[in-house]
Amino acid sequence: MNTLKKDLIFKTKTRKQFNKLDELPTYDRSLVNYDNYNKRIGHAGVKYSMAVQATRGCPYRCFYCDVYKTTLHHFRRSTESVFEEVKLIANMGVKRVEFIDDIFNVKKKDFIEFFNKVKKENLDLNFFFPTALKGDLLDRESIDAMMAGGAVGVNVSLESASPRMQKVMRKNLDIQKFRENLEYLCKNYPEAVTTLNTMHGFPTETEEEAMMTLDFILSMKWVHFPYTHVVRIFPGTDLEKFALNHGVQRKAINESIDKSYHMVTPTLPFSKEFTEKYKLKFLKDYVLNKERLLKIIPVQMKHFTEDELDQRYSSYFPSKVKGLRDVIKIAGIKENELKIDCLKENHIEIKDMNEKIKKTFKSAEVLKNDNAFKVLLINISTHFTKDRDVSEYDVLEPPLGLIALLSYLNKELKEKVRGKIIKSRVDFDSYDELNDIIKKFNPDLIGVSAMTFHKDFFHNSIKKIRDTGYNKMIVTGGPHPTTSYEEVLKDKNIDICVLGEGEATLKDIVQKLILTGDKKYLDYENLIEINGIAFSKDKFVPKVQNINELLTEEEFKTNSISA
Repeated sequence: MNTLKKDLIFKTKTRKQFNKLDELPTYDRSLVNYDNYNKRIGHAGVKYSMAVQATRGCPYRCFYCDVYKTTLHHFRRSTESVFEEVKLIANMGVKRVEFIDDIFNVKKKDFIEFFNKVKKENLDLNFFFPTALKGDLLDRESIDAMMAGGAVGVNVSLESASPRMQKVMRKNLDIQKFRENLEYLCKNYPEAVTTLNTMHGFPTETEEEAMMTLDFILSMKWVHFPYTHVVRIFPGTDLEKFALNHGVQRKAINESIDKSYHMVTPTLPFSKEFTEKYKLKFLKDYVLNKERLLKIIPVQMKHFTEDELDQRYSSYFPSKVKGLRDVIKIAGIKENELKIDCLKENHIEIKDMNEKIKKTFKSAEVLKNDNAFKVLLINISTHFTKDRDVSEYDVLEPPLGLIALLSYLNKELKEKVRGKIIKSRVDFDSYDELNDIIKKFNPDLIGVSAMTFHKDFFHNSIKKIRDTGYNKMIVTGGPHPTTSYEEVLKDKNIDICVLGEGEATLKDIVQKLILTGDKKYLDYENLIEINGIAFSKDKFVPKVQNINELLTEEEFKTNSISA
């Protein structure tokens, strides 16, 4: 008789993505306290902003990225839906909007139509693209429409100027077209604050290929914020497989994964000395170029506060360089050559933001029910203040993914569920504070999301939750649990990994727990009915021990993975 082995991880059927994004509920922003975020700098490098997501997934398959594994297909909300959300935000007094899509400009027609609507309605917004636009998909018409519609922070990603590396990483970017578009933007719209992302140190990359990228940067004289990120090899990506196949040691990958992007790592294909000289030349010849700084800083001061610029400039250097004033001094710029007169905070500050949000989203309020199933969603993506690495690019903004989850739960289950969203360093800045929240809220289920970059913090936080005696289900989701669920589920404090989109999956988990009556744990037979999850067999033992009574041999092979 075949029996299920205890060291197996069970993965249920893949859940289909939402392909009609307009049918999902609008993000209920009243679910978090925006007063805790307004004065903090977000992913776009600005304060007092609101993030919007117009698409899910990415149609491209770059080998260093795990997006297409977490959201296999690329779907887009209608232009009208995106515009109405942006209009809603503008009516609350917000002046800055950041699009956090992996690529916002995949479809030129929709891209231009959106900005034409913004211009026609005179919304008077500043738009930022922190996760980058695809530079070779831009053209003069797209750039003109974008700038006329209020774009300020324009971020594009080159990664490498080597044609061979473009093919290896499957980015397949048209380098010449990319160059032409960036040159057009810098020349015709000098008020645009441009960011150029590149990566340094891919496996098999040669010194000559690395220099091609640096030469490209040096030739783009007026880019405001260029970056040469040292490659990080994340688990579950095709880059990881490629690296291991080309001699990169697993130990080196593990040592590098949580390091800041400017730090030299042991995964580099060339010498440490070469990379150090490369980065020094980049800093001296480009970042600290006096002529360049005298031209671009006055533009930046019109759009950013001094502390926003401080964070941008300090990210280039070790901790001894504190920000804009230090950079100006190092570059040899005298006080009479450049007066520091940055954007004042009162020009962008949003008064009574929480009250405005509550009024705007009052239709999304859930009826109070003392017997409601309580869900606590925790974003573990920012280290506590006392533990923060000062070299880390420090950003804090509302966890939009968790807002999406709870908005959906509220829509589907209404008064049956009561949810709460908290984020590390914002809502709690120590484990004692986290435990106090858990004790007071007394959740029936805890959901935790995290990026791979913070995986150690993620696991330690869950252990701390269990150490308090919490004995109900802990569910994890997000990029790291999706791509590395076999590794994540080795942590016996974790019950379930949600794979990919979480809205419908979390709803199914909560609904089944409500139906069981005890609100603590689901059994194996309930779990295997939920699509889009993985769980450890040694925690959820089936009542039937004969595999043939549960699954066919083919289903067993497909769904059971040795940990």
